[in-house]
Amino acid sequence: MANHAENTTSDETQFQLLEHQVAGHGGVLSVGDGKVVAKPLVQREQEFYEASAQCAEFKAFIPEYYGTLQQQDGDDSTAGSSYICLENLVDGYEKPCILDVKIGTRIHDIDASPEKVARMIGKAQETTTGSLGVRICGMSVPGMTGQARDWFAKLTVETIRDAFAMYFSAAESVVSAEYRRFVIRQFILEVEDLAAVIRSVETRMYASSLLFVYDVSKARYEQFVSEGQCDKKNNNDNNNEEDTDDEEEESSDGLLDVKAIDFAHSHWTPGQGHDELYLFGLEKLVEILRGLLAEEPVACGE
Repeated sequence: MANHAENTTSDETQFQLLEHQVAGHGGVLSVGDGKVVAKPLVQREQEFYEASAQCAEFKAFIPEYYGTLQQQDGDDSTAGSSYICLENLVDGYEKPCILDVKIGTRIHDIDASPEKVARMIGKAQETTTGSLGVRICGMSVPGMTGQARDWFAKLTVETIRDAFAMYFSAAESVVSAEYRRFVIRQFILEVEDLAAVIRSVETRMYASSLLFVYDVSKARYEQFVSEGQCDKKNNNDNNNEEDTDDEEEESSDGLLDVKAIDFAHSHWTPGQGHDELYLFGLEKLVEILRGLLAEEPVACGE
C-alpha cells in the first residue's frame, strides 16, 4: 500500500475487526489479507509517524507506516471514517502471545486541560504507571483465559512481575524452558536497544505502549533451532555487548518482536532533550525482565 492511500473505498479493500487487539480503543481494523491494520486517524499520531520517518534509528522500533485511508462505505458508524495504515505486527505468527505495556510515568498530553491533568496524574498514581513507568494494559496467550482490563489496572509493584511471568508461561509449557529464557533475553536486548535510541532523540511519548509478541508454535521454534540460529544466543546469558548486534538481527525472523505503538499523545520536541519519564519506564521494564530469568516460571492458568 502506498503512502497517503486516501479515499480508498471498501469496494477495493476488505475490512474486518482486528482479531488480536488486546488493549486501547476499539475500531481497529484488519485490511485485505491481514498484513495491514487500519487504526482510527488521530492527527497528532499521523504527524508523529510521518516525522519519525526522518530518524532511521527510531523508525526501526515502530510499526511500518503506510499512510492514510478513508472508508467510503460500510455501516453508519464507519462510513467516511479515516484511518492510518500500519504494519500488522502479528502477521505470520501461528500462535501469537501478545502483551501491551504502557511506558512512562506521565500519561497526559501537553495541551490537556487542568482538570484532565489532575485526573491523569491521579490515575497514574493509582497504578504502576506512577511508581514504575510500566503498566500492563492487556495480554493474549493461547490456552489462557483472558483477564479483564480492570484486573491489569489493579496490579501493584509487588504483583506486576507475576503478570509478566504469566505472559511467558506458554513458552515454557508449550515449547520448553530454554525457549522461555530465549524469549525473555531477546526482549531484554530489544528494550535496551530502544532505550539507547531514546537517549539520542528528542521526543515526548505520553501514554505510549510497547507491544510484545512471540510465537508459541513448537514447530516453528524447532525449525529455528534446527537451523542453528539460537545456539549462540542460548550461550549468551551475560548479554555480552559484542554479541548484541548478531542477536538483534537474528531475532527479527518472525519468532518474536517488540515495537513502540500508540502515539496519539506523542511529539518530536527539538531542543528539549530526551524523554526522561519514558526512559525511566524502559529501565524499570528491563529490571523486571531480568528478574524473571532468575525465577521459576508461573504455570499457565495458575
